[in-house]
Amino acid sequence: MNSESILFDSEEQNIPDFASIMSSSFNRLSREAQYKNVAIFIDYDNVYWTLKNNYVHDPDHEDPNKNLFQKLWEKYHMDNVRVFKAYADFEQIDTSLTSLQKKRVQIRHVYANGKGNTHRKNSSDIELCLDAIELANRDEKISCFVFVTADSDMIPIMSRLMYKGKRVELFYIKSAAPQHVDITTYAHDSYDLIDFLGIDVKEYNIENYVMNALEFINDWESKFKETEKFLGIGWLSDQLSYLLKIPRDFTSDLIEYLKVNDLIAEGKKSVNGELKSSYQLSTKGKELLDELMKEAASASE
Repeated sequence: MNSESILFDSEEQNIPDFASIMSSSFNRLSREAQYKNVAIFIDYDNVYWTLKNNYVHDPDHEDPNKNLFQKLWEKYHMDNVRVFKAYADFEQIDTSLTSLQKKRVQIRHVYANGKGNTHRKNSSDIELCLDAIELANRDEKISCFVFVTADSDMIPIMSRLMYKGKRVELFYIKSAAPQHVDITTYAHDSYDLIDFLGIDVKEYNIENYVMNALEFINDWESKFKETEKFLGIGWLSDQLSYLLKIPRDFTSDLIEYLKVNDLIAEGKKSVNGELKSSYQLSTKGKELLDELMKEAASASE
């Protein structure tokens, strides 16, 4: 077989030339080198509340395949990660610090001004960004920065690090991401946490939860009617979310449905000499509860 036939056979079989092989190998090695020194920064306050309120999902889930921290270790590998920090006001969230420490997570407690979730003013994202840029300036060996967030606050730091020649990867929640800007354009790779953690996205029908909500409010009123305890909107929302295992945002829609349809009424209770708003069933709400309970009893017979 002559040289011409060998060349012809090579072309027919689409055998890559030496330059292509070397280029592919170089790109692969270069990419692998970028993951040799990884720093992971989690805006845990942000991610925790978004996943809990919207999907009833605990980031530190008992199932390793749904656990944020274990999944990140699995992706980036223990030998490559140099920094793994989570930022939050840990007095405000229901997370075991011991559990996080056992997963080798570096905890950064950032005080939040205010107790209520909707009124908290947290500076976790600011502390996170300051630490990330300080690390980039202090340790040039850090080649890949990973940010885990649920909003657009990380855009400035991601943009700055890309300008510095660092690899930037983003884990975010697409459904909670801002509509006015595509935050994925500020990272080399991005991953939706809903897919990454295998979270089941459920559809909720308000009418399926009306009876249980009315029953809870009625039982609470019967139990604490003669006391100074009051059923405020915040506590009611928390309890319904916990007992019915529904997202906090959906709970707000459920309570609004009960109010709009005159199934619950806002009363006043004196607590230490101060009038507090307290919800109870309206006459219409009690009638509907009786009707629904009779229907449920008949269906179970």
